[in-house]
Amino acid sequence: MAGEKGYCVKCRKMQDMADAKQVTMKNGRKALKGSCSKCGTGMYKILGK
Repeated sequence: MAGEKGYCVKCRKMQDMADAKQVTMKNGRKALKGSCSKCGTGMYKILGK
């Protein structure tokens, strides 16, 4: 999932996700899990249904 953006809480702005992988949460919703391409902080983005 190249070029996917998410909010980085450390940088306090939208950044590109590195190594983004689609995961399924406990409640069955899909999300992207990756890390910030600038600082390396973990990022999580909940996707639509």
